[in-house]
Amino acid sequence: MSLKINKEKMRKVIKVTAKIIIVIILVLTINQVVNASSFESTKLVTGTKKLVEAIISWLTGIGLTICGGYFIYYVYCLKTNDEGERRRNIQNIKTTLISMVLITCRTSTY
Repeated sequence: MSLKINKEKMRKVIKVTAKIIIVIILVLTINQVVNASSFESTKLVTGTKKLVEAIISWLTGIGLTICGGYFIYYVYCLKTNDEGERRRNIQNIKTTLISMVLITCRTSTY
């Protein structure tokens, strides 16, 4: 019986705590919007833009690294395989190079 009461009290405390945290976040966000000259100049928006730029730069680096690894692997396999697999590896090399070019173009247009 006492465990049920404790669980119910814990749930109520967690709900109240979550509501208080949400209200504090909303008040701080609204305060930043009111004090800023426009919505785009708030700390929330500028921070989100910086976060997105950082993520895109990391993903670009990871994508180019993976494509480079595949390119090296397919060139290595090109020398060791027979004729049927050579055609497939040449196609894979073309696809990898196109992917690298597209990643680089996407980076330059952002």
